Amino acid sequence: MKIFKLMAIALAAMVGLNSCSEDCDHDFIEVDYSNALVGTWTTLNGELAEAMVIKADGSFTTTGVMKGGSLYEEKGTIKVVNNKVTLAFDSDKETFEGRLELVAGKSLSLVMFDDNNVRLTYDYCENDLSDEIVGMWVCTDNEASAMAILTFDEEGKSIFTASHPDANVNMLNSETTYKVVGDLMFGKEEGVEGAQYITTRLIYNPNATSFGDILTQKMYLPTEFGVIENVSSWLRVKQHLDLAGQKYDYIKTFVSNVKGEDKDIPFLNTSFNFAKMDGSIIDKFLKSILFTVEFPNANTINYSFMLEGQNLPMSAPIEVDGNKMTIKMSENDPIFHDVVVYTFQDKDNSQMHMYMPTSSFEKFFANTSVSVMLGYGQLDKNDADAVAGVYQNVADAVHSINLSLVMSKSK
Repeated sequence: MKIFKLMAIALAAMVGLNSCSEDCDHDFIEVDYSNALVGTWTTLNGELAEAMVIKADGSFTTTGVMKGGSLYEEKGTIKVVNNKVTLAFDSDKETFEGRLELVAGKSLSLVMFDDNNVRLTYDYCENDLSDEIVGMWVCTDNEASAMAILTFDEEGKSIFTASHPDANVNMLNSETTYKVVGDLMFGKEEGVEGAQYITTRLIYNPNATSFGDILTQKMYLPTEFGVIENVSSWLRVKQHLDLAGQKYDYIKTFVSNVKGEDKDIPFLNTSFNFAKMDGSIIDKFLKSILFTVEFPNANTINYSFMLEGQNLPMSAPIEVDGNKMTIKMSENDPIFHDVVVYTFQDKDNSQMHMYMPTSSFEKFFANTSVSVMLGYGQLDKNDADAVAGVYQNVADAVHSINLSLVMSKSK
């Protein structure tokens, strides 16, 4: 229905009044078309990125970034009579006046012209994608990395982590604060002084392939040579993981958003301080103990450490739902906690990427600590308070961390 209403506006804007012969008398009838524009309209180019949400009462909210600067939000009211547009902003006594033009094609566009005849083109956005993108996305065909993962949570945080054979382990990690309005995502890298917002247009295609949903990101990057368009596509893996008979050796660890208490936590004959940690510390440690993961069948995970010449094997049942793997440690012994690990394999199973958010890492870290302490006779499993104390000690020390383990298929 919106398409037909908007086409009617376009026609009215071009015609302006009813056709009649030169001798007939008629009155010019003004028609308020404001209500027909209800919805979300977005624009993205090298200069401006903005989403305008228009409500049925004529109020609107704009969220945007000008030339990669700060994120702004403005409110006001809009009125469209015939092809004249009037925007009154709550924060300013001045009003914006322009003329309206609607362009119909593959999608609908709203074009407004200001008093200086500057053209402002907004595309109609059918769906808000803020909920659709929440989850994990993988890219295995990217010039910048051999394998990359994007994670969007429900609280407006995004984690990027990737592996590349020629890159330092700390180079390909970033945490971003993001906000989605319509099909525009406004993001700013955390912890980087002077970082500006980068806006991306999101193109979401559910069930685009037999593997799952595709999320395409399009952004325009201003450079000294002009505006460059950058496009990347990401897959939300839905297929059941091909695990049975697979064995992987550790390559690298990537961590981001690491915060914690400034104290040493003992772990496998060493110690960690989560107030001072970066990815290289865990990376060097795991390389020193020859960390390996194996799946004898689709429902079991085996992993082992080589510590002081002694092999420390561990095994647990797993439950797989898409790319979500739950390691059921509690089925081995109720003192252990189950761990959720988001897992991806590339198309030929030559590489596996295992991601742990904070809660998963805490449980994995504490489970391993308890297991090793039991093996060395440093903990009595029947002492419930002592066991609980290990888990609490880790939870107190780790305030936040996002960790990815990159594994290569064993030869």
